[in-house]
Amino acid sequence: MTTAILLLAYGGPDSLDDIPAYLLDIRGGRETPQHLIDEISERYRLIGGSSPLLGITRSAA
Repeated sequence: MTTAILLLAYGGPDSLDDIPAYLLDIRGGRETPQHLIDEISERYRLIGGSSPLLGITRSAA
């Protein structure tokens, strides 16, 4: 028997400035309320300003 794992990653913003465009993209072009942009920006700021997933994904490619 073979076991396989499929890992999918949607990506993330490269910087805090990229967050509004990233959210617009993942929301299918629907505008994101400013309070959500602010909240999500703060979360990314707390972890260094960008998604750690980007580096992980790029190193695996």
